[in-house]
Amino acid sequence: MDQKSIHIIEQSIKLFAKKGFSSTSVQEIANECGMSKGAFYLHFKSKDALLLEIFNYYYERIQRKIDDIQSLDLDARTKFIRQMQITFEEIAEHREFIIMQIREQAIPFNENIDEFLKKTRFNSYLFYKRHLLAIYGKEVEEFLWEISLLLQGIFKGFMDLVIIENAKLDFKALSEAMLRRTDYIVEGFKASGDQPVITESVMDQVIPKDYYQYELDEIIQRLIELEDQSSGEINDTLSVLLDEIQKNDPRPAIIKGMLFNLDEVESYQGLAGQIRTYFKL
Repeated sequence: MDQKSIHIIEQSIKLFAKKGFSSTSVQEIANECGMSKGAFYLHFKSKDALLLEIFNYYYERIQRKIDDIQSLDLDARTKFIRQMQITFEEIAEHREFIIMQIREQAIPFNENIDEFLKKTRFNSYLFYKRHLLAIYGKEVEEFLWEISLLLQGIFKGFMDLVIIENAKLDFKALSEAMLRRTDYIVEGFKASGDQPVITESVMDQVIPKDYYQYELDEIIQRLIELEDQSSGEINDTLSVLLDEIQKNDPRPAIIKGMLFNLDEVESYQGLAGQIRTYFKL
């Protein structure tokens, strides 16, 4: 995205937060950006198209920060806590804009925005599951989906305090507390022998099969990038893994073996967890 489009996005965010989406005209956005109305339309076809790009811009901004943390040489718990902290910070920074959306129900219903919302929702499901798998291991796999949804519920409760009540919270402490609460839930499942209500078969009804193809494409692209940057045994592992997962009938034993190699390197554990989630290993 070019710098002028980013400037329009950042200025329009301020206007929408102050005046509301419906009450802000394209002319006002253009004036705020120091350009003509015609120049605005060179960058965005409509105000609705601008809103979609705002969503994409800030979603990708958070995702980049999360990916940066994922690449650090940290244990799985620390990565997750830092990623949650970043998410809370971004939400707090754009609180007024989010309130505007809630107040006005400003999201126009169209296919593009509907697809964006579904993508972020499905990504969220898989994000939590992938990280919980990396933190707690395969011994929690039977109730992994349910723990994931419970954790998302905890996050939403804290998020509502930040957005709606404007509570001033220590986001690092909040993120650490979230994971400790998750520890209690995991321990409860283990100790009680209780069976989860939300299982793999339930989530198969929720997440469309074609979305998993999108996930696979992302995994393949990430493996290609890492293969180009690596050398030695890790490069060999990535090469074998990349070749195997692109086959029509990938062999689970080969994938498991390569993931075991990746688990030896802290910075690759998140990707290994994502691949396990995708292939249900």
